Amino acid sequence: MLMQEMTVNAVTDKPHRNKYLIPAIILLIVLLVSLFAYRSLNRGPVVTSSEMTEISQSILEEKYGLHVNLIAVTAVGGLVDVRLKIVNGEKAKSLLQDPAFFPALWIADNNVTLNVPEDTKAQEIQFKDNSNLFLIYPNVGSAVKPGTPVTIVFDDLQVEPILAK
Repeated sequence: MLMQEMTVNAVTDKPHRNKYLIPAIILLIVLLVSLFAYRSLNRGPVVTSSEMTEISQSILEEKYGLHVNLIAVTAVGGLVDVRLKIVNGEKAKSLLQDPAFFPALWIADNNVTLNVPEDTKAQEIQFKDNSNLFLIYPNVGSAVKPGTPVTIVFDDLQVEPILAK
């Protein structure tokens, strides 16, 4: 019996460049989308104290018919809960009727402005005396923590800083 020697090309495991290139591209896309989302949520008026008229909470209630009941961090730090009482509906209209000037939150410590989602601005507000308005803001970058001073901004009017709970 005659034996022949045969050589077979062995398959070697060579990593393909595509094996690393595709996950890198996907990671880059995810990072860019995340950055865009963060920046779009963080848009809002650039607020500086020198450009604004600051009022106290008592003036907010007397002149504009609103009382701040609560500013608190909730949902494991992901949201900021703001509760306003509409003491006088007619007076409150001057600050809340125009969605373009819907209240924003300014955190001076981080120079960050938080805004409610656009669909919240589009909802109709019932301006009834002694009613409540509940607003939820995304806490972008965990800008607000319990004890953080938060300023509520209405167009060119800002309420003195209130400590978040």
